[in-house]
Amino acid sequence: MPPRARITTPLAALVMVLGLAASAPAPDSPAPASAVTVAAPTPSVARPIPRETFTLSGSMGPSVRRVVRLQTYQGGAWKMTQKQTVAPSGDYAFTVTQDSSVRTRWRVLAYGIKREGRGWKERVTAPRTLFGQQQAVTTSVARSVRAGSAVRITLFAAPVRPGRMLTLQRDSGKGWTKVADLTTDATGHATYVFRTRAVAKTRFRTIARAHRGAPAFAGPSAAVYAIGSRPVGVMAWRGDSLNYPENTLDAFRSAVRQRADFIEMDFQPTADGEWVLLHDGDFRRTTDVETRFPERRTASPRAFTLAEVQSLDAGSWMGPQFRGVRVPTIEETFDAIEAAERLEGHRVRLVVELKGESATEMRALYRKVVSLRPGWVSRTHHRDKAIFMSFEASHFDFPGVERTGMEKVAVKDEPDPADAYGRGFAQVHLHTRLLDAALVDRYRRQGAEVGTWPAVGTASVLRAAVAGVDYVTTDDIAGAQRALLH
Repeated sequence: MPPRARITTPLAALVMVLGLAASAPAPDSPAPASAVTVAAPTPSVARPIPRETFTLSGSMGPSVRRVVRLQTYQGGAWKMTQKQTVAPSGDYAFTVTQDSSVRTRWRVLAYGIKREGRGWKERVTAPRTLFGQQQAVTTSVARSVRAGSAVRITLFAAPVRPGRMLTLQRDSGKGWTKVADLTTDATGHATYVFRTRAVAKTRFRTIARAHRGAPAFAGPSAAVYAIGSRPVGVMAWRGDSLNYPENTLDAFRSAVRQRADFIEMDFQPTADGEWVLLHDGDFRRTTDVETRFPERRTASPRAFTLAEVQSLDAGSWMGPQFRGVRVPTIEETFDAIEAAERLEGHRVRLVVELKGESATEMRALYRKVVSLRPGWVSRTHHRDKAIFMSFEASHFDFPGVERTGMEKVAVKDEPDPADAYGRGFAQVHLHTRLLDAALVDRYRRQGAEVGTWPAVGTASVLRAAVAGVDYVTTDDIAGAQRALLH
């Protein structure tokens, strides 16, 4: 071979190699425009849980045995994560995980090849975007049942994984213990029937067991209160104060309409000896006194005449629809309640509370009630229609109180042991922060009925019922009645 030919041949070979290398696509490059697009890979789950193992499967179409590459889109480019050799059918299946709950884009790529004198074009799937989903587990149970009855508990784990193992646990005050292991159905649910025994609160929670790499996950607890067979009465706190301005005629009418057992109401005297409804020591919170009488804005009703009190707007503070509502008198209150009782066919009892300053005022209030409705207070038996309450036990120490026959209601809102009441009270009302079964039992053994306030919200109402009270004082009459299984 001539020298020139020997030089030319290696150069040609080098050019050929470089040319072939330049024509081979980079592993992470976009598919060329000439590539054949096939269907996107199909995931075995719609919303992957972070760290859960799942599959992406599909077909690149018939060809020969060839290598296919699984890619994810990262940082503006497709990056290979796995590869495998597929049969001539072109079917593939990759086992993958998605580490976060954000979206991830997947595709499968097969480079064009020539083999045995035939060629197959490059093929690439359409992208598949998957959004991950954090785990969520819930436990659903009735809020209240009668002690001794069965309660159905529904467990749910999301995202739905049929056949996933769930553990139901309970806590009756001594820590969490296992109740049962259950398996989810096709909708992600499982159910269990639990029979309550004693009057008590029991919490339940669900733990979703580790599943295909996804970690175990505990959901929030849900409580069921098993309450006794003895009825718990509902006292309307200043009337239906959830839906109407407190201590007003519409609030009292609504309480009768909702069939409350008691209505609690607050009385104070005016400068000219009349009795009006007001809870606070002054009118600022519930009226427009700061506009009408700014110089007396912090004064009690004792500094106002009845005419001045009834010039105040006692409704707008709660909403414009109540503009013009007035502070009622004791006469108007009793008349409105009696009229509502006749209309609704329901009788309520009244807790007449003195927001007062002395035993002299308590005696005056008692005499006013008896003068207006002599039959509401009896000297010979209990369970009067009107009973009398005060935060100060000394307000009942007026001359001749023992001959009145008035049923007295004591209030305990401090934990001080000295603030304890002996016999002689028809009811003792305990603040919810002091409520416990032992204290309730103590006063019940002294012959008193026991109430609690403020029982705001279903959980507060049911805690009181489990503690053994006779009455709950609440702003939500209907809600309390539902919780107490009325």
